[in-house]
Amino acid sequence: MDGIENDKNLLVIEAIEGFAYNHNISSSKALEIFNKYDIIKLIRSQYDVLHTQSLDESIKFVEDVVRRKENVKQ
Repeated sequence: MDGIENDKNLLVIEAIEGFAYNHNISSSKALEIFNKYDIIKLIRSQYDVLHTQSLDESIKFVEDVVRRKENVKQ
């Protein structure tokens, strides 16, 4: 695995952990949400931008995506 792929994986893990912490849920539950809304694929595709931002900004990005997708389903 090359360095960028490893960095993408770390960003996904950090986003899952941060999202779980912010919402007081388990990492497993956060992963379910990420899978439900294809967040992992989205983070990996947006890596070039997200890795230049703070982890907080990446988590806010994820929270915004989840909020928008949940509003669409209602």
